[in-house]
Amino acid sequence: MNVFETILRYDRDLFCRINGVESPIWDTFFGYATHFGDTLVILILLVVFLTRVDRSRFPVNFVAIGLSLLVTAGIANRIVKETFDRPRPPADTYLQVERDATRTRTVIGDMPVTYFAVKEGPDTPASCRHVKVIGRRMSRHSFPSGHTATAFAIAMGLFYIGRRRRRWLWFLPALVIGVSRIAVGVHFPLDVLFGALVGGGGTYILLRETEIFHSLGSPPNGRPLPPKTDRPLTLMMITGEASADVYGARILEEVRRERPDARAFGVGGERLAKTDFEEIADAHELSIVGFTAVIARLRTIVRIYKALHRRLREERPDALLCIDLPDFNLMLAAQARYFGIPVVFFISPQFWAWRQGRVAKIAPRVSKMIVAFPFEQDAYRDHDVPVAFHGHPLLEILKRRFETDEQAREYFGLHPAKKILVLAPGSRGSEFAHVRRDIFAAGAAILRELPDWQAAVPLAPKATVAEFQAAADRVGLKATFTKGDNYDLFAIGEFGLLCSGTVTLEAALAGLPMVIVYRGNWLNYRIAKSMIKIDRIGLPNIILGGETPVFPEMIQHDAAADRLADKALSILRAPDEYDRLRRAAADVRGALTGGETSRSVARDLIELADKGRA
Repeated sequence: MNVFETILRYDRDLFCRINGVESPIWDTFFGYATHFGDTLVILILLVVFLTRVDRSRFPVNFVAIGLSLLVTAGIANRIVKETFDRPRPPADTYLQVERDATRTRTVIGDMPVTYFAVKEGPDTPASCRHVKVIGRRMSRHSFPSGHTATAFAIAMGLFYIGRRRRRWLWFLPALVIGVSRIAVGVHFPLDVLFGALVGGGGTYILLRETEIFHSLGSPPNGRPLPPKTDRPLTLMMITGEASADVYGARILEEVRRERPDARAFGVGGERLAKTDFEEIADAHELSIVGFTAVIARLRTIVRIYKALHRRLREERPDALLCIDLPDFNLMLAAQARYFGIPVVFFISPQFWAWRQGRVAKIAPRVSKMIVAFPFEQDAYRDHDVPVAFHGHPLLEILKRRFETDEQAREYFGLHPAKKILVLAPGSRGSEFAHVRRDIFAAGAAILRELPDWQAAVPLAPKATVAEFQAAADRVGLKATFTKGDNYDLFAIGEFGLLCSGTVTLEAALAGLPMVIVYRGNWLNYRIAKSMIKIDRIGLPNIILGGETPVFPEMIQHDAAADRLADKALSILRAPDEYDRLRRAAADVRGALTGGETSRSVARDLIELADKGRA
């Protein structure tokens, strides 16, 4: 008899000993306990548990464990089952189990217990006289046990994300489910053992390999590295869209006022590139809006994230500064905190608009939160997060370049006497694709009604005039396209149709009355609408508060060209309404006034970095 045959012989013998236990309590307990290994049951229990005990990390914890369960107990375990196709105990050729039951009884709840006689033979274990089946008799795909794989996948997931010493106790109910599969007569012990290895071992490998993305096994300050005090101050900076790049560049300039030899690397744009900044990736690659756009660019996002994580792990900067890109940056921030690197997050994620539970998730990942709106401070204080408001950074960078309106008009190539209608269809490609036609068509309609007006279109840094010109020509819009100095354009403009975003805040700070426009992919819109918890989308309206938005908002179907034109014309023909919007823009500026924003942020950053270096 070879080793393999010996193992199978012991496997059958152990099965008969466990399955042959005669006790109503035993049968009842394992007869019902085995159902806790059903995938649907165990997932429902997992959701209930995580939302009550680990709510701050939900649903990331559920998704990570759930996907691991799918891959291990669902896909991998099924492949092995189909490959080996081992008979179940009642159909095992060596045990030679009779097909007809010798007797039947029930346990509590009328669950049937059926006995099948085993023929005596040379390979039949002495301990095996019958096979007892509790519930339904099964015949194929015994190796490995799917219920056991499911139970151990969940147990390993809870063990992996747990932070308590006794988290190993999660394996006890998984073991009970494994034993129950033997007790009810549908699996051999070897099936259970390999099911536990596939589910538990596979889940650990998957969670470990994807740790840099979900950070469930990386508690704050979990693995601090030795401080590097023999080098200049070293910072990692991650910026998102163009405005974040500008903020980052100003902060880095202020850091170098105090630490001239400071070095910085990370993700930036054109402005940071001019400050001796080592660019690992261009911010434009991560400037993505909408759920579908993220999926389309997922490969690029993962590539950049892995490169940043590698530098974070190998180089250990003295601090990490995150600006914008909340989901991306919070993943990286969790890893930074695990390595003992302080994290300064500048401009809070907009938790007050949607996903309001994010403050609790942000708290352990951030050393200090610097908010752009004063009303955000209380939420962070409630979660014991160090927080500061130093004024909105736009107030610091938005300065008029030209002393007079006439100089600005001449610079932009605008008619000196005609009033200016500003049309801004967004800085991101996905925004431009959805709103450009309607904003431009509305602009053309307004100019037909108001011949003493002219249109001006501010372009994002990477936008091309040819692309915008082609879109304008298709709807008969004659416009002047400008690039840079948008604040001057807003300041000399009389009215604007502006795509929702930072540009609306810039315009309000310049005193420009406007209609705020947004239209996106229908799927993105439906998803966002179900999640957003406020009744307005424009930043100026959010800042001003009140029962209704001050600046009109035209969203999705309301953003059609004819409706936009009608709304704009109704305001321009009503002097009182127009003046009200002018005054509201001044109120926005007053609400955001603070100190020297960039210098204050730089000092906070240096202070935290120095503490870490010490």
